[in-house]
Formats: sequence, structure tokens, C-alpha cells
Amino acid sequence: MTQVPKYTLRWEPIQALLEEGIEELLRNHWVEVAMDKDSIPLDPDWDRVFALEDVGEFAAAALRRNGKLIGYNAFAIYPHVHYKSTLHAFNDVVYVDPAERGIAGVRLVRGVEPMLKALGVKKVIYHTKLHVHVGHSEGLVGDLLGRLGYKHFENLYCKLIG
Repeated sequence: MTQVPKYTLRWEPIQALLEEGIEELLRNHWVEVAMDKDSIPLDPDWDRVFALEDVGEFAAAALRRNGKLIGYNAFAIYPHVHYKSTLHAFNDVVYVDPAERGIAGVRLVRGVEPMLKALGVKKVIYHTKLHVHVGHSEGLVGDLLGRLGYKHFENLYCKLIG
């Protein structure tokens, strides 16, 4: 009997994800999509991330398949400077291990929407790398976001969820 994959998605503390080895996924992500790697090294400011997380302005959702970390979707969450009464979620990074892509990516993007809404977020904003095409006109993540109802604006995608 074939085991049906069990996907889970939840907010998880960055420190716990670091202890589990999220840096390997992050490095693979950087290798796949980053521009100017020779001039701008991957060098996360974990102390700053921890500080933002402590005050509720950063959150990371971990996507797991049968308990194994396969992706993440992280956001800076705060009111927009032009709309102080409206909480926005600005995507920092979204990634799924290439061996797990497909439905897992849809689960990751759609799954965080009710999680963000529960935090009071009204608008979600993703930025995408347009140079990562993989046969798509707007890039792999951009095409997925468009199919999920996000609007392409100024090379960003946004969606009202609240």
C-alpha cells in the first residue's frame, strides 16, 4: 500500500528551523534564483530576523511532507507607510525543494493566506524574479501567483485576503 503524503503548513520559529537545517534549503534557493552572486553573497542577518519575529513583524511558514521540511514562505508583516490602518504581508522568500514542486507550491501559497488573515493581514504582496523562467513568461512563481488570483503590478503580485 502506497503512503499518501501528509502535508503540514504552520508558522514555526526561525531558530527552530535553523536547528533543523533550513540553511541548506535557503542556500539551494539562493543558487537557483539569486542574481549577482559574485558580488552579493548570501549572508542572512539572523539577529535582525529574530528581533523582527519577536515583535511580530516577521513570520515563517514551514511546509512539511511526512514531517520533512520541504519549503518555506516568510513574510515581513506590518502596516504600509501609506495605509497605517491596514496590515500588509510583504513576502521575503518563498521556496519549495525542486523535487517536491507541483501541488506543494500551491499548498504553500494558498495555505498561508488564511494564516495571514488570522493575523489581521488585509493585503499580501509577493515579489518575483522575472529572470527565472523555466519555460514561463513571468517566471515560475509569478505564473503560479497569477493562477492563484494575485495581480501582477509593478513586477509585484498582490491579493486582498481580508
